[in-house]
Amino acid sequence: MNSIHAAISAIREEHNTDRRIRMLARLNESLPTHIRLQLPSLITNAYIRKALDIIDERVSMLA
Repeated sequence: MNSIHAAISAIREEHNTDRRIRMLARLNESLPTHIRLQLPSLITNAYIRKALDIIDERVSMLA
C-alpha cells in the first residue's frame, strides 16, 4: 500500500500533464481489478486530481 501512496504522491508532484497521464495509467493498471478506474479517453489535470483522490480512498478502504 505504501508504494501506491508513493505513486499517488509522485503523480501529484509531476508538472508535465503527459507524464501525469502515463503515470496514472500505469498506477491504475497495477491496481487489483476491483478497484481500478475506467479511464476516459480525454484526461484533464482536474480528472487526474479526482482520480487520485478516488484511488487513494479505495486503497485506504482495503487497509
